[in-house]
Amino acid sequence: MSIDPVLLKMGCSWSMKAYEDEPRDAIKIESKLTSTTVYVAKRKTINIIAFRGSQQAADFFFNGMAFPVPFADRLCHGGFTLALKSIWDELEPHIDYKKRTLICGHSLGGALAELTAAKIHKKHKNLNLVTFGKPNTFFKGFKRPMALDKQYSVIRGSDMVPRIPRLLYGPSRSQTVIYFTNFGGCKINPTARLKRQDFLTEPDEAISDHFMAGYKQSLHGWLNDIKIRKDRKKAEEIKAAMEDK
Repeated sequence: MSIDPVLLKMGCSWSMKAYEDEPRDAIKIESKLTSTTVYVAKRKTINIIAFRGSQQAADFFFNGMAFPVPFADRLCHGGFTLALKSIWDELEPHIDYKKRTLICGHSLGGALAELTAAKIHKKHKNLNLVTFGKPNTFFKGFKRPMALDKQYSVIRGSDMVPRIPRLLYGPSRSQTVIYFTNFGGCKINPTARLKRQDFLTEPDEAISDHFMAGYKQSLHGWLNDIKIRKDRKKAEEIKAAMEDK
């Protein structure tokens, strides 16, 4: 399993920017009916599609519409699917199926990002997905894996949202889970038992663990620790090589 720090940081940055009114150098697409909002940023080497998370009353209404509906060759959360369909006709023309693309989002935005990836991954050969605190999107039994370049789901230990809806829904089979535990560590693809044991060991953080600012802090701290360890190992290897001469 390989970690792409640049892609993760980019997904984090744009998941936060999606909450801004007008991120610079990005196309804003918004449905007045559903309040669904997505930004498209076109760069030289990569395009970014960033969905905004729950913010307005209508967003929470669609979060609660958990009936399954057919979408992208599977059964999906009906509310999330309806929200995506409300902006799809405007979004689809901006998708370049031949260019490296990152789809990202936090909370509801992560669910919409995952649905978008499910819809286009068979036609897109260089597609990446990064989500933060994403709720379950696919109906159990229809969680078909997606052939993406990279697919990361970042979760904080006491965040309740990645665990809902619990009845009949589950996470994608093809995602790499980056899980920040309540005792300060990070686990890649943790077991269900570990997540159950870790969940709400810090009940006061059940809400705060869902904030995007906290996800940024956890992710950047972890990636910085990885870099420090790599730099230290490289320095030790160079020192050992010089001593052998």
